[in-house]
Parts: sequence; C-alpha cells; structure tokens
Amino acid sequence: MILQITARSISSLTTLPLSKRFDVHHVRGDQCQVDVVDAISGAKLPYKNVIGKYVVKVEPQKAILEADYFIKQIEAAEQKRTDEIERVESGGVEDEEQEQEKKSKVQKEWERLQSANNEEYLMRTVLPVLYQGLKIVDLERPEAPLEYLALYLLKHQDQVKLP
Repeated sequence: MILQITARSISSLTTLPLSKRFDVHHVRGDQCQVDVVDAISGAKLPYKNVIGKYVVKVEPQKAILEADYFIKQIEAAEQKRTDEIERVESGGVEDEEQEQEKKSKVQKEWERLQSANNEEYLMRTVLPVLYQGLKIVDLERPEAPLEYLALYLLKHQDQVKLP
C-alpha cells in the first residue's frame, strides 16, 4: 500500500530502524507517495505491518485536544517495534492461522454490531459518552452548548470500545 504524506515531513521520517526505509515514488507539489521498504530484501511492507509501528496515522481532533498526543503516539509505536523484535528473537512469531482467527473474530463482532437493532447499536456506540456529555452541558450551561458537547464527545470518544 502506498502512503501519502507531505514532502516537508519526509525529513522527520529518518528515525526508522536501519532495516526499514522509505521510497518516494511520485512528487506533485508538496505531496508525495511513499512506500515503506525492507532495506535488506527490498520488499514493500504491507500497510497493516507498518501502521502504528513505523508510520502513525494522525487523528487531527486528538492532536488538537491532547497536548502530548504525538509523544504518546511515538511511545506506542516504539513499544510495538520493541515487542515485535522480542517476539521475532524469541522465535514466537504468530502463525498465520492464529492471526486470521483473531481477524475473523473481530470481523464477526463488527458485523454483529452493524446488524444489531437501532437501540442496541446506539447503546453500545454513542449513548454512553453522549449521556455523560449532556449531563455536563446541563450542569455547566456553557455559552455555546453544541460546540462544548462536540468537543466533549471528541475528547472522550476513546471511552467507547468498538471491535
């Protein structure tokens, strides 16, 4: 999978381990497409193996609301890389079957949630945080209640656990 980033941010991508590198394929203005490549074999690494370890997907709302958002993302990525290195060195690389089993379990749970009736879907996804936000808006009575509620929901969206 090709990742799209701005050319200005390529210089900040040099913190990768020596076994990985970025290949810039096409530059258009300040936009470019980049592959993460294994430096030894030259093979392109799949997006699912790269995201969260070597490349971090930024969630703009969280980046705005949390002062240490980027520090947390870098620490989480470094921990994932460390865990991967330890797993490979110990010979405990997961079998493809185990990985597929985990994915199918998550997929089934997601499908079950999507096919749930309206009440159950809302109870599991929106209402827990929405209800808390509405209570706070009622107590604090801000000048811009909708804006306040929207920011509250964005800040506390991680309280809802989706598959």
